[in-house]
Amino acid sequence: MDDAISILKHQLYSACLDICNESPEKLFSQEDLMSLDIVPPKDVKKLLQIVQSLTKERLFAPVHFHSSLQWRVRREDEAAKYKQLTTEDQVLVYEIIDSAGAEGAWQQDIKRRLNLQDNALRKALRDLESKRFVQQFTTVENTSKKMWIKFHLQPSARATGGPWYTDQFLDEAFIDALQTVVVKIVKEKGSYRSTGERNARSNSPVLPKKGVIRGGLSEAALKSKKRSADAMSKDDPAALIPPASKFRGTVRIPLPAGYIGYPTAAEITAEIVSMNVAKGQPLRTEHVQELIDILVWENRVEEVNMGDRVGYRAVRVSKQNPELAKLDSEDFWEPRTNGLTTVPCGKCPVFELCEEGGPVWAGGCEYLDKWLA
Repeated sequence: MDDAISILKHQLYSACLDICNESPEKLFSQEDLMSLDIVPPKDVKKLLQIVQSLTKERLFAPVHFHSSLQWRVRREDEAAKYKQLTTEDQVLVYEIIDSAGAEGAWQQDIKRRLNLQDNALRKALRDLESKRFVQQFTTVENTSKKMWIKFHLQPSARATGGPWYTDQFLDEAFIDALQTVVVKIVKEKGSYRSTGERNARSNSPVLPKKGVIRGGLSEAALKSKKRSADAMSKDDPAALIPPASKFRGTVRIPLPAGYIGYPTAAEITAEIVSMNVAKGQPLRTEHVQELIDILVWENRVEEVNMGDRVGYRAVRVSKQNPELAKLDSEDFWEPRTNGLTTVPCGKCPVFELCEEGGPVWAGGCEYLDKWLA
């Protein structure tokens, strides 16, 4: 190989390695290699010579991806391990385990692909294990399967079950506890906790300021017509309306439309980590996202689009459909009540003004219509 090809080979490998530092799983096609503007344009023959040389030195690993040939970059220290392999069987076995990555390679799959005898395969694996090139592990799907992985790699979450498995058994109690924490965080950060005092009705901004109805039922009321302004007194309504209770129970109120501060999966993860409730498990955002997806599927939380971000808020269980949640579920935002105690008339600030033909009446109350629906 001449000096020009050698220089281009070094430049191409360095450029691919820089890209892999940002995207470790990056695969390079022929178009990707040509787009790096290192090999002269349309000089496919020269590119083929460079790729063949890099593949021979184990710096490039060919990968068949979607019916096309692509290459994965291998670091120089990893490529140097192939030079320490003494037999062809070791090379072939290690190459399969190397290409499997964090998923690992099943021993029976290696045997089938290489068509090796059991003795030859076991000898190759034993030699690779003695050189600390590979190690054996088991998966949560089948503990009897012998899986092999590169020595310095940790099995993927798919193989080990991630933080949801303890001693190869699904930790359902841990999952339920974390789901409860997620719902609590979403509820606290995705709603307003109202604990303030309710002022007397005379000071409520929704009260009419023109006065109150005096006397009993008028002729206009009997005809189901609104009273005229002359039938209204000019007295202070506070003197005629009995004061309401100054205190009400603590409730959670949904935030207004357009609110963009709902917690995201990353923020929920950070909150859980700060609470130190994960029993030392290294929780990542993708792990918490799995819990959130389950909660969304169970209709306990829902997604909220906030521009280019996705937040989450708790779903209020309908009081008309209490069977959607458990009796002791934390999804009930308020104490469970019956239909009579939830009628809007019980909380109406202008209840004393409500009568047929008056300024406020049940026939035109939009809140009562919603409650009846």
